[in-house]
Amino acid sequence: MAVFAVVGAGLSGMTLARELEQAGHRCQVFEKSRGRGGRLATRRRDGWQADHGAQYFTVRDPAFQQEVDRWLAEGWVAPWPVSPVVLDGDGVQSSPDEQTRYVGTPTMNAMVQGLSEGLDLFVQTRVDRLERVGKQWRLWDDQGEQYGQFDAVLLTAPLAQSLALLPPGSNLEVPLRGTTAMLPCWALAITFSEPTGIEADAAFVKTGVVNWLARDSSKPGRAAEPETWVAHFTAQWSANHLDASDSLLEQQCLAALRRLGQPELPAVSDRFKHRWLYARSGTETRLDAAFDTNLAIGLAGDWTQGDRLEGAWRSGHRLAKTLIEQWA
Repeated sequence: MAVFAVVGAGLSGMTLARELEQAGHRCQVFEKSRGRGGRLATRRRDGWQADHGAQYFTVRDPAFQQEVDRWLAEGWVAPWPVSPVVLDGDGVQSSPDEQTRYVGTPTMNAMVQGLSEGLDLFVQTRVDRLERVGKQWRLWDDQGEQYGQFDAVLLTAPLAQSLALLPPGSNLEVPLRGTTAMLPCWALAITFSEPTGIEADAAFVKTGVVNWLARDSSKPGRAAEPETWVAHFTAQWSANHLDASDSLLEQQCLAALRRLGQPELPAVSDRFKHRWLYARSGTETRLDAAFDTNLAIGLAGDWTQGDRLEGAWRSGHRLAKTLIEQWA
């Protein structure tokens, strides 16, 4: 039996920890935030909620489909029967497809919470240093507390945070050299005092500073009232407006919503904003080998397999398989 430290409690980290525990190993998971799920995020407000991070996910990999089928059986996810329109310079365009889009129920991180049951999880614990002790690792947090020792450390945080912890000389650095830093994204959630009358439940926006709009209250497991919308802003605009005010974000969001065919909108009754500093990879990075055998350091996360949620699961699943074979 080996003892592993997993840094990051998103889908990749929880998949990794769960599969290692099921194989008979021990894991401790460290998360700098209060909750689990990373960008699988839902915030509850007084009488309403909204998914301000990942909006949905799709499935391409048959192995991931098997996992999603298990989540469906557990009630952690459900299909979202939505056909997003395209909003471009010519107006609203239909964009029919046959993709099945899934969401977590009743919150986007429901599957992460389910996977984490029974795991040894440290939240609000920011790991900022790794110390080699013989052939093992000790972890230190930003409060000077130490944890360990561990047979291997598995980094599943966003690219910049994982690189900051990766020891110099690791062979995992080579494929990451020159990798563009991850890009930011502003998210705004608003709720209306009355129905808007907008027909579409979601839109890919091709012009302007908003690139995604979704009626969050149309998702399964959510209350239909009050009507709630989420807007995501482009990476370039977000990077240029890292300190954007609530009023600026709301103005831009409402302007985009009016273009969906309702020039007069009811009053906004509540809102919240969230700035994702590490929303998407600037370039697509794919790590075929994500474990440094000499240093006993591993990498996982959606950014190692592209930006899709499926990539987060696949990276954790593949790294778990590598480690189980290593410690067989």
